Amino acid sequence: MPPVIKVIFGFGLVIFLHELGHFLMARKNGVYVEKFAIGFDYPFALFSWTGKTGTRYVVGPLPLGGYVKMLGQNELPSEVEDPSRMRSDSFQAKTVWQRTQIISAGVIANFVSAFALCYLAFVVGFHASPPAVGAVGFDSLQSGLRPGDIVTEVEGKKVASWEDIFVKYATLEPGADVEMVVERDGNSRVINAPVHRDPAEPFNRPDFGRPLVPRVRTVVVDSAADRAGLEPGDWLVAIDGQGISSWSGFSEMIRRRGDKDIVVTVRREVDGEDQTVDLQAHPASKTPDEVPSKTLGFQPEEPPVLGFVDPAGPAHEAGAQVGDVVLAVNGAPVGNWYALWKAVSWYAEEGARVELRLKRGATEVDVFVTPVEASNWALGTHALSPLGIAGPIPDALVVGEVMPGGPAAQAGLVQGDVVREFEANVTGEPGWTVSDPNWDTLLYALNSLEDDTLSLEIERAGERRSVQLAATDANESIRIGFIGVGPMVREDLIKMSPSEALVPALLKPWQILDQFVAGLQAMFMRRMSARMISGPVGILRATHTFAKKSTGDLLVFLALLSVNLAVVNFLPIPITDGGHFMFLMYEKFKGRKMDEELQARFQWAGLVFILMIFLFATFNDVGMIFGF
Repeated sequence: MPPVIKVIFGFGLVIFLHELGHFLMARKNGVYVEKFAIGFDYPFALFSWTGKTGTRYVVGPLPLGGYVKMLGQNELPSEVEDPSRMRSDSFQAKTVWQRTQIISAGVIANFVSAFALCYLAFVVGFHASPPAVGAVGFDSLQSGLRPGDIVTEVEGKKVASWEDIFVKYATLEPGADVEMVVERDGNSRVINAPVHRDPAEPFNRPDFGRPLVPRVRTVVVDSAADRAGLEPGDWLVAIDGQGISSWSGFSEMIRRRGDKDIVVTVRREVDGEDQTVDLQAHPASKTPDEVPSKTLGFQPEEPPVLGFVDPAGPAHEAGAQVGDVVLAVNGAPVGNWYALWKAVSWYAEEGARVELRLKRGATEVDVFVTPVEASNWALGTHALSPLGIAGPIPDALVVGEVMPGGPAAQAGLVQGDVVREFEANVTGEPGWTVSDPNWDTLLYALNSLEDDTLSLEIERAGERRSVQLAATDANESIRIGFIGVGPMVREDLIKMSPSEALVPALLKPWQILDQFVAGLQAMFMRRMSARMISGPVGILRATHTFAKKSTGDLLVFLALLSVNLAVVNFLPIPITDGGHFMFLMYEKFKGRKMDEELQARFQWAGLVFILMIFLFATFNDVGMIFGF
């Protein structure tokens, strides 16, 4: 079934089940249903017919909602000439309890259908990223987290997938510590890592990520990979006959093969069968993204001190220790961490040893380290994962060595100046301003400059001043291979027998509900941005994404959608089911209906509020598409 048909059918199914709940409960309580509509039938209906009971069934052209129109549902007492002669099958003629059942039936139907959808998903099979750790940032490394760890609990709650970890992390207080229980080598340990939040992001984003697999997710148009014939979905098997076991290993092989003819062996499905295919490729050569083509004529004052040494890495095996200062690489002196990174990152020969001269206290020692397949460390220029070492990320960007005659020297910068802020016109964002920058953000700006000018605000001896710098060509000699493909994250197929699926399917909707409520709380507490709210456009895009993956993945998303619809529909907002429920509770405890004029005002206010949320959510959706 094409994904578009799945989207229409799936989205319509969630709405149908909600409205079916209202319909069945209305019929059970003897209320005459005038119309049952799936999709809005304005200005016309796609299909319509009249049933034996006189109910008109309608399928509208806009599958973003539906409704059940009951006799007398919207009538007020003053609109009935003689209330005592009101038809017995009218909605208003029923007791408060009967009307409450009818109003609540849509929400109940959504929860019941969520159980059914989850059960089918577990039986059919759906994909989920395991709660394993891939890339790890410096703070999490220092907290004890390692690539390959399996996270079993976050803040005392069990987690079964990466999505569970991410949702829990995203709703925590920025700056606090998150407690995680991880399994490593068969042992459990507790790790407390800081919660990261970039002010530019709408939610907390961890400095550790999901593991990647050596499988192609994207292919850059007219790249070396495109010309060679690589396709999304290809499994990467070997480069020039050398086997590939991880994405990072593949990346390292390509980096060392710039401007060379190579053979990429892939596994792909051809005519329904897995086949191994050899592809001729010629990786392009380029300067690494972390090494910009422009320079400002100064280096950061970041001593090449080892802030982290992986106990399982080659540097530790060679004798390196935390606190060691690197004086030279292969006999060439290095004065800061960035220089060390450049000297080591793009080693020319696979398996070639790197000689590090270390200063430990008053003693100098030489160690010989053989680089290994890089671990997934997300540290930018502050990591040398092939050696298993990383440098501490400084709190401020301090000017170190200033090159004579360069832009920094001409602008009057001196060693010890602290860069507190900079502004630059970068690709897609003119006037990009960064407060409290670090060396990596400055390198990013240099890589993306629309012009050659940067404005820096520096602090010297407690005083601040602004300086303008004109970047010049860096003439860096470092080159790496580049082929133009992106990786897939690891996902496992979750599939169970009909008997095994029963309990997980019963628990899944409550887990979805818990995550949804946690997200709402985080928004009210300003831990998450309201930019996360999606409208019909975003929901349809997400539905299409899951529909393309598999039927099981679509069923899980429809269950999530069904639970969310139930919660939103039962919020105490006039014109929603929750608002009608509040009016009924007022009538129950007061013994009379709310004043008609006051109720009408509440409903108009609710309508305006819903329209505002709809417009805001649609703006978010459009912003996600066009990047604003």
